[in-house]
Amino acid sequence: MDRRNPTGSSKSMGWRLALGGLGCLALASGCSNRLDTSTVEATLKAGIERQGRRLSLNAVRCPSDVTRQAGAYFRCVGELNPEGTFTINVTQQDTQGTITWEVPNSKALLNLPKVEDSIQQGLAKAFGKRALIDCGTATYRVNLPGDRFQCQVVGGIEAEATSIQSVLVSIDPDGNLSWQELRATPALAALPAASSQPVTPAAGQAAPGTTAAQVKTTTVTGPTGRVVKQPYIPGDDD
Repeated sequence: MDRRNPTGSSKSMGWRLALGGLGCLALASGCSNRLDTSTVEATLKAGIERQGRRLSLNAVRCPSDVTRQAGAYFRCVGELNPEGTFTINVTQQDTQGTITWEVPNSKALLNLPKVEDSIQQGLAKAFGKRALIDCGTATYRVNLPGDRFQCQVVGGIEAEATSIQSVLVSIDPDGNLSWQELRATPALAALPAASSQPVTPAAGQAAPGTTAAQVKTTTVTGPTGRVVKQPYIPGDDD
């Protein structure tokens, strides 16, 4: 899966899983027409932990009576260690046990490619420019109230004589996300040649010859004054 999609299109988080080969081996219980969901559970758990950032699961639990049927959809529940649950959407691709799966954003777990897409769309709407957003190599991250992390704006976006190089993502006590642009400001003017005294920059200013990163917000409808909040809406993402 290529998480660095420069086109800005939605990234597919589906992963294919071949659960069986011949007859009913690893496909069904008792050679019935039921999917072997215990194998699905074990493979989903391993796959999510492998793609997560310091992520540990107690278990993944799927329905025990899933009929093998191409196109059929069912949900499993992941249980975080030490606490918290999240939904895993699973779709059968055929009657042989091949599935795709996706973990949507929730109060418990963040799907970072989806976070990247949301930030990318917000910046494009505000500035009319698209830029690749990089929140790191992990796909999943525990949604911890009070947590903060940065995502890089690859190549930056020039706006109002500043350059947006990254965004700061914050999680409020209810598990909702908001983000702010971090801008690099131009270097301050050089000191006059006659001055021989060192100059200590004021709070929030950069020393001569350097740049300063500033947190600046803009509005949803334009390039100034925006605070972008992306609350999670109960439903498919819970």
